[in-house]
Amino acid sequence: MNRFTLHIVVNTQAGSGNAKKVLATTENYLKEKDITYTTYFTEYAGHEKKITSDLLDTLLIDWNHSTKPFPLLVVLGGDGTLHEVINVLQAFPNIPIAYIPGGSGNDFARGISLSRKTKEAIDRILFAKEPQPVNMIRAWFKEQDEVRFILNNIGIGLDANIVSTANHSKTKRFLNKLHLGSLSYLAAIFKVVSKQKAFPISFKTDQQSFHFDQGYLCSITNHPYFGGGVAIDPTASPFNDEISVVLVEKVNIFEIIYLAVRILSKTHLTSKYIHHFKTTHLEVTSPSDQFAQTDGEIVGEESYTISCELTKRLFWI
Repeated sequence: MNRFTLHIVVNTQAGSGNAKKVLATTENYLKEKDITYTTYFTEYAGHEKKITSDLLDTLLIDWNHSTKPFPLLVVLGGDGTLHEVINVLQAFPNIPIAYIPGGSGNDFARGISLSRKTKEAIDRILFAKEPQPVNMIRAWFKEQDEVRFILNNIGIGLDANIVSTANHSKTKRFLNKLHLGSLSYLAAIFKVVSKQKAFPISFKTDQQSFHFDQGYLCSITNHPYFGGGVAIDPTASPFNDEISVVLVEKVNIFEIIYLAVRILSKTHLTSKYIHHFKTTHLEVTSPSDQFAQTDGEIVGEESYTISCELTKRLFWI
C-alpha cells in the first residue's frame, strides 16, 4: 500500500505557462513510480482558494503516522499559488503541504533549498518520512484589518511598485503567451527605479525603535530571496526563529546602480545606505501612500501599520 495519495492543486498559468511543462513531467514520473494522485486545475484567478477550501471540507487532515494512505496536499505552481493555499489553511498548521515549483521566481523553493528540477522535487516528496515545521511570517495589516501568512517577504516601496507596474503593463499578457513574462518585470524596473520617491518608515521591535525619512525599498523577509533569486538578505533562513528586515535608502541613480551590483554579489549589507536587523516581533509604520506586496501579490497603494510575528506550519519537504 502507498504511504500516501497526492492531491495536486495545479495552476497551469504559473510561470508564464511553465507549470504546464512541470505538470507533464510530474504526471509521467508519478505514473512511472506507481504513485496514486488526483489533479485539481485552477480555472480562474483565486480558484486555488476554493479548491483548497473544498479539499479541507472533504479530504485534508492533520498529519498522523497511522492514516495510510495519507491524503497529502501538493501545490504545483508559483509562489503566488502557494501563498493563497497557505492562507486558506491559516487555522490548520498541522495539515502538511508539499510543493512542486512551477513558477517563474520560485523564491520559496530557493529559501528551503528545494530543487527547481521537477523530478528532484518529487523525489524529495517521495523520500520524506514526515513533514517538517517551517517558519512563516504572520502579518496583521491594521488599516485593512487583515491577517496574511507570508512565505517569502513583505515589500514596501520599490519592489512592490515594480510588481504593480509589471502587472498593469499592456504587454504583460502578450509576453506571457510567448513565455517571456519576465521581460515585463525587467521593463518595469527601468520604468520605476528612478521614479520611486523616498518615503518615511518606522520600525518597532521588542528592544528598540528605528525611523528613516528616506525609505526606498523595504523588505521584511523570511528567507534570503526575492524577485526570482535575488538574495536581499543572505543571512536569513526560514528555519531560524527571526524575522529579517532590510531597508534601502533613496540615493542617486549612480549609487542605486552600485547598490544593485553589491546586492547581486551579496556584499550589500555593509553599505551605509542599507539598514539591516532581525527580530521576533515587529511593528512597521509607513504613513505615506506606498505600494506593498506579500509574496508577489499586491496589497494596494496606501499607508500601512503592519504587526509581524513568526508562526510555524508543516511542509512535506
